[in-house]
Amino acid sequence: MLKDEIRKKEEDEAAKAHEHLMKSSDKNDEENDHEKLVEKALDEKVENEGISENSTDSEEKVEDLKAEKDEKPNDDLNGSTVEIVQPADLKPKHLGFTRTLLLAMFAAMIGTGAQFGYALGVMNAPSELIKNYTQQIYLKRYNSTISEYKQDILYSTAISVVALGGVLGGLLATPLSDRFGRKTGLLLNNIPAVIGSVLMVLSKFIGSFEAFIVGRILIGFAAGFGTNVGPIYINEIAPIRVRGSFGACFQLFVAMAVLLAQVLGLDILLGREHLWHYLFAVPIIFSILQCTLLVFTHETPKFLLQRKRRRAAERALKWFRCETNSEVVQAEIHEMEADFNNLQTNSTKIAIRDLFTKPLLRKCILISAMTHVAQHFTGCYVIFFFGDILLFHAHLRMDYASYAMLSCGITYLAVAISLVFILDKVGRRSLFLYGLIGMAAATCVIGVTILKSRNIPLFHMIFLEIFAMMANVGFCAMGPGAIPWMLSTEMFFQSERAYASAVAIIVNWLSMFFIIMTFIPLFYAVGALLFLFYAAMSCMFWLLAFLVIPETRRKTPENVQILVAKGTVYKSKHQQ
Repeated sequence: MLKDEIRKKEEDEAAKAHEHLMKSSDKNDEENDHEKLVEKALDEKVENEGISENSTDSEEKVEDLKAEKDEKPNDDLNGSTVEIVQPADLKPKHLGFTRTLLLAMFAAMIGTGAQFGYALGVMNAPSELIKNYTQQIYLKRYNSTISEYKQDILYSTAISVVALGGVLGGLLATPLSDRFGRKTGLLLNNIPAVIGSVLMVLSKFIGSFEAFIVGRILIGFAAGFGTNVGPIYINEIAPIRVRGSFGACFQLFVAMAVLLAQVLGLDILLGREHLWHYLFAVPIIFSILQCTLLVFTHETPKFLLQRKRRRAAERALKWFRCETNSEVVQAEIHEMEADFNNLQTNSTKIAIRDLFTKPLLRKCILISAMTHVAQHFTGCYVIFFFGDILLFHAHLRMDYASYAMLSCGITYLAVAISLVFILDKVGRRSLFLYGLIGMAAATCVIGVTILKSRNIPLFHMIFLEIFAMMANVGFCAMGPGAIPWMLSTEMFFQSERAYASAVAIIVNWLSMFFIIMTFIPLFYAVGALLFLFYAAMSCMFWLLAFLVIPETRRKTPENVQILVAKGTVYKSKHQQ
């Protein structure tokens, strides 16, 4: 009796399961006619194999056949193969960071962002040693001493000529990378970097300050070239969802290189009389690392597609995405080809004069140029180059100034790291505005502390000035240091971008050259009032930025230019 009850119970459960299966089949039949044919073929196969619906074994066979139907193509009534196409997710498995993408990013940034950051921070710590070196050369050549003012002028000249090389390198970056490729351009960029480093190291042995200046020009060329090609390479290999974070990595490498230069320049390491010239050999290490790592990377898929090398583009994309599914790779390649063909079909050829003759483009280029001018006329990079002089005027001993400047380098790096995670969340416009107003307050404090320290040489004033300098470089890293380069690309269409970037490069590097060359004469003339002038300039640029700078986050160039044309970028509804 017990066995009969168990068998009856099992038969009832099997019948219910079959009924549920049939109901699901009927529901699917109503939604999809093709699914009806599949279920009918499945039922016929069940009957042909003589499966009883009243046995538990038969239920397992039905489920097996159901699984077989999902895995294999089915036969229709005419004997042809009918493939059931399930909704496929053709998105790559790795939409963000992969080990190969990180390798390529590191390879690109170590020879571009790091070169620029090291050139930015290396001159501060050994400043007194470099000035003494110029004194020795002048004494040997002319048998007389050089004044402190002339020493500072020669020192500021050695710093500022980097900007002249940067202008030339930045202007040649786009045509050379378009002709030879992004990866090849990065490799070629190491030639002037290595030659410039060698000249600066040898300048002490041959007693030629001119060789040192030529070396700085070549380093500036490499920095200007790298600040253009490096972000292009990263932008073309990174998935869309992490493109903003990858773009912020350039600022991160700049900050790390600034801190490295400050650490190596300490008197306990290379900041000594007989070792300081070896500080300028470090860029050679960056170049060796970049050349070694780039051997294992690929050219960008977009550039390969432009050169009609589709198979090479597929291999490169597979490598960057760590993707083995060819369908996923093909889908992204098709998307790139569609964008490229659409660009060729719909883009309008423009000349550089159109940037200034067409009202909308003129307005956009003026906005972009204003952000690059604001980057330097707010006095941020003055701290990196002349921070020791500022602290000396606040009555801090010169041998302690290099240690105090470490706090600025650490702050710059910390903010650059956070920028990688907040850039796509907060937005470009907001970060730029926060940075400007913060720099205005910090610069004002720097000026006041220098003024008060003349009459009241209190020790706590030095700490207040160091804190203000830390705040200044931190706010600079948050906004004005990184955002202008992003706006220069995100505000313009592809056909306009090359000319817009050229204008941005010229304005940025010439602004740096002007500020560095005029700082020493102006500081000797007006003293701390110069920083109050920088604070006033920061406030003026904040007001202009609030009125005219659009939010470019998650917006196409078309949408951005529409906002600029309407002149309503300051309204909150346009900042989402």
